[in-house]
Amino acid sequence: MDKKEEELVVGGYRFGTVADAEAARTEGKKIANLEEHLDYRKPQNVLLVYNKAIDNRVFLTPVGLTYLQKMQEQMAKWGVPREKIRPIPLYATFSNKTENNSSVRRSIAARSPKVEFKGRFITSVCINILMAAALAAVIYLSMRSDTPTIVNYRTAVVNEFSQWEQELTERENAVREAERALNSTP
Repeated sequence: MDKKEEELVVGGYRFGTVADAEAARTEGKKIANLEEHLDYRKPQNVLLVYNKAIDNRVFLTPVGLTYLQKMQEQMAKWGVPREKIRPIPLYATFSNKTENNSSVRRSIAARSPKVEFKGRFITSVCINILMAAALAAVIYLSMRSDTPTIVNYRTAVVNEFSQWEQELTERENAVREAERALNSTP
């Protein structure tokens, strides 16, 4: 076996990546530390450490999971009730064929509860109606507002300029009449 292969083998398992092998080595060190400090004469201490290791996901590789299984067997020998010994959770999948396997799909469907979509549909329709009403209100308010918006901006600017033009024309006419009045008086 070459050096690269030796890096991948830990505790009798050949891992696919160096990172997984390093994780297994780290778990091996944790196991050695536990073996050194754990008092196996007290089953309640072992059960406490076992449960804490499961809750904190201390062991994830086969090396650590094997150690957890060894702890299970020891506790069973000491008379710890089976219902107090939790099963070891596996956080990985072992088959990529679940989508294609009809028996697996049926068993998954049988285990999963039926979800009622009627209530969700009604809620969705109500929310959509409220959103449409809010949008209509915003459009109505923007059309009725005196402030120019992107919808009526051109009209507002044209009206403003025509109003200014009318005022200027009225002022020019008033100035011209005043000039005529001044020019006509000798």
